[in-house]
Amino acid sequence: MSDHLERDAAGALVVGFDGTTASDDLRRAVAAGLGAVILSTRNVSDAEQVQALTATLRSERPDLIVSIDHEGGEFSHLAPANPWPLASPRILGDLDDVDLTRASARDAAATLASLGIDLMLAPSVDVNSNPANPIISTRSFGTTADVVSRHGVAFVEGVHEAGIAACPKHFPGHGDVTVDSHLDLPRVDRSIAEVTDVELAPFKATIAAGAEVIMSAHIVFSAYDDQPATLSHRILTGLLREELGFTGVITTDALEMQAITKTQSIEDATVASVRAGADLAMVALATADPRALTKALVDAVGNGVLDAERLADAAGRVRALAAKLQTRTRQPGLDGAPVREVATRVVASQTLPALGTQPYIVDLTQGLHPAWNPYFSGLPEVFSRVAPGSEGVVLRGEHRVLDGAGSKSEGAIARAAAAAAGRPLVIAVQDAVRTPWMREALAALLQGRGENTVVLCTGIPEDRELVPEGIAAGTTSGRNVIVLEAIARALTRDGS
Repeated sequence: MSDHLERDAAGALVVGFDGTTASDDLRRAVAAGLGAVILSTRNVSDAEQVQALTATLRSERPDLIVSIDHEGGEFSHLAPANPWPLASPRILGDLDDVDLTRASARDAAATLASLGIDLMLAPSVDVNSNPANPIISTRSFGTTADVVSRHGVAFVEGVHEAGIAACPKHFPGHGDVTVDSHLDLPRVDRSIAEVTDVELAPFKATIAAGAEVIMSAHIVFSAYDDQPATLSHRILTGLLREELGFTGVITTDALEMQAITKTQSIEDATVASVRAGADLAMVALATADPRALTKALVDAVGNGVLDAERLADAAGRVRALAAKLQTRTRQPGLDGAPVREVATRVVASQTLPALGTQPYIVDLTQGLHPAWNPYFSGLPEVFSRVAPGSEGVVLRGEHRVLDGAGSKSEGAIARAAAAAAGRPLVIAVQDAVRTPWMREALAALLQGRGENTVVLCTGIPEDRELVPEGIAAGTTSGRNVIVLEAIARALTRDGS
């Protein structure tokens, strides 16, 4: 086993890790040639701590790539360290001002740069063409290839202006699925012509704009292959490299997702993804052992499963990106002006009634994702900061309208309706078009209500179609806390 081969194997890995400091094992892995690390919620307590962590890692090897998912919206791995959260992609697409999108991305990327992070695993350039999509939602700029392409390009440009790298994802496109790849393997049965017109258009546009990293999707595209894209030579090498001409770094999505691990080990998937054409095999949130993953790649070369040349090519692309990132000037400063502008425009674009300072808020929302930190606990918290007389409750997927078949929250909707009796009511919904219990809850809460009731659509704006005529409604196209605070101020103003 040569040192050169081991170093190439380590250089084709991006791994997550536990804790807010760098362990000795992690530092040794970085010194041994680890290609990249990915930070997540478990690594963040505040800005100073993140700066110290990234500095420690780079003291082992200055050209280590430090990455993080940072797409915008309700959740963020950087929530404790980020005073001006990035607006959701969908609201940027709905406002349709590419200059504002570019400025938003530049502002967010400058935050990352100030923390020692140089690869932003965004934007999502998936075209959210299926409202039933359980995972993309407001992470997408919109429902058409044109909108997503224009704003994807602007986002990439903004990130580059801040001096770090962007990463369009999830190739070839995650927008037309009904299965969450965190839980199972989705399948898309569109024709090649349809995929070309819809899914591929934003990737072509962002590649032309200079995107240096692209992330693969754990999705079967049956027109191309019966393997998920992450493990498909036809898709990663044939389509992305040869047909689209992408010369940068291909990273996988997290290989611990069940779309992959239901059928194979993380070690086997690491080998298969690099063989297919990936340059970085990612283990983001599971316990990653860089030594075991390095050994799996080295052994695959030894037994003829993986060509040494392919492994060297992967590691070489990662090193070339790392070298380029070291030469760039990082844009300093962050003042949050773009997200404040987004909030101002969202409020100005719609007519919202004045409910006074003491509304009751029923926040019907999706379940929390275990991997991400929210900026707030729910809409009642947001409203209470703006209007201390307001009250409310957050109801997530475990709540039911009727008896709940053993749910611990039986009668939650009825209790919320009773608490709101005699006072203004704000009902927030999030992607209700794909959530039957939420539609039932909305209907129950609206019974007998007329004036002094507002339905606030905090997910995809297609939810507005569910609001009955005569009921006031507003949209936020995402749950960015700055936007929601602006909406809350508008709704709780004195209308007398």
